[in-house]
Amino acid sequence: MYRKIISILVLCAILMISFSATAQEIYENEINAKLEIYIIGTIHSKHFDPDYHYSINDLQSQICALKPDLVCGEITPEAFDQPMEGYFPPEAAFLSQMASKLNYRFQPVDWRLDYATQSKAEKEYPKSVMEKVSSFGNTYFAKFKESDSQSVYDDIHSEANIAIVDSVFEKIIGVNPIAETAHGNWNERNRRIVENGLSTSKNARRIIFVFGSDHIPQIRRQLKILGFKALIPKRLFVPSNNYKVPDEVLERWQQNLENLKLIIEGKIHVTENDYQKLINSNRINDLELAIQKSK
Repeated sequence: MYRKIISILVLCAILMISFSATAQEIYENEINAKLEIYIIGTIHSKHFDPDYHYSINDLQSQICALKPDLVCGEITPEAFDQPMEGYFPPEAAFLSQMASKLNYRFQPVDWRLDYATQSKAEKEYPKSVMEKVSSFGNTYFAKFKESDSQSVYDDIHSEANIAIVDSVFEKIIGVNPIAETAHGNWNERNRRIVENGLSTSKNARRIIFVFGSDHIPQIRRQLKILGFKALIPKRLFVPSNNYKVPDEVLERWQQNLENLKLIIEGKIHVTENDYQKLINSNRINDLELAIQKSK
């Protein structure tokens, strides 16, 4: 009798655990189904080139049309609102500065490999891979200037071009460990971007990941692995020639530019990793261009 009672209790415990796990899975599936996630690709310094018809204000219009609760941007949490903020694409600070006015929450969710590891891989980059990647890079954006599309937004968000970018990273770069590391541990970076975004989503019901257009396929894949269906939205803006940004954005960019210059002069202390990243980049020129074109 005692053994029978124990057997019944064990069976009940197993059933309760099974029910709990099933209930949790159903709950998570319901949450995933209700959560709307979009991915919008940016073009960094090319937002200030009128030939592409995709200004930083057009980017803002696209985001506003989707009415997000949360915008996940291309800047690491440790650099956000810090001296190294200007090292990251200027649209990140722009979208952060506009968040309160446009009624969304901005979250820095990027992740970057350390400079020493990445630069070592860059020096050992296989020539055969470099030739293939360079060929792609030299023609990808150039061909869009001759496109019939109203905006490069249409081109970089088309499934055909997303597949091309995905193929380069998955079939050329990703299969070579040195090339993968030289590109900042691409798969791991995008995995962490998604992880960071979801972990800070809180009560958000509509989320937009705003990253360079080459991130689109990988962010979508990483979300799919976690059971989320990400949407690539069609263009919801009419391209404009308006490049002027609000004064508070210009002030933030100018402060970021000043900070970067002070870092190089040794007047603001940062880690050796951040210092090396900055002096081996073109970030100051990119930020100067953004300020010049947006006044």
